[in-house]
Amino acid sequence: MHAHKLLDGRTLRLGELSRSELDFLATLRRMTTEGVSFFEIERFAIGPGSPALRGRSTVNASVVESALYLAARDIATRAGIEQKLILAPEHERERRSIPADGSLISVTQAANLVGMTRQAVHQAINSKKLIIHHYGNVILVERASAEAFKESRKSGATSRAQSAGPSRAPLRLAAKG
Repeated sequence: MHAHKLLDGRTLRLGELSRSELDFLATLRRMTTEGVSFFEIERFAIGPGSPALRGRSTVNASVVESALYLAARDIATRAGIEQKLILAPEHERERRSIPADGSLISVTQAANLVGMTRQAVHQAINSKKLIIHHYGNVILVERASAEAFKESRKSGATSRAQSAGPSRAPLRLAAKG
């Protein structure tokens, strides 16, 4: 029998799901192992048109209580935890210590702010170019640090262009006439 254990400890029985619904859950699980962004996984799992929403754009009580929706949401949540974007249940007590003033942003938000990929942000973190804070399993980037890094990248690109010297003007061929 198919079953799925939720983060809260409940076990869902998936035996009554159709083949296409089981395939949908298998696709979600595969997305989590292939490094797909949490936001994309979440949209596919429970976003508008999702099989978990029965193809609709809205939810109601029967949808959010269904085994398919609960399993899809749980798989997406686990991906967010794995990608250090969602606080794991065992670290929930740390939520109160996270500043709510906007001074800390997620790795994904930092990537969007700086104009680079999440992987590149992680590389910048590893090379100490961004200031981060750990709250449980979550990594948050100081917004001011990300803004400064963005500016340093801009000025670095300008410096490199200037040190390369003046660009050569393209040759123009005169038409014979």
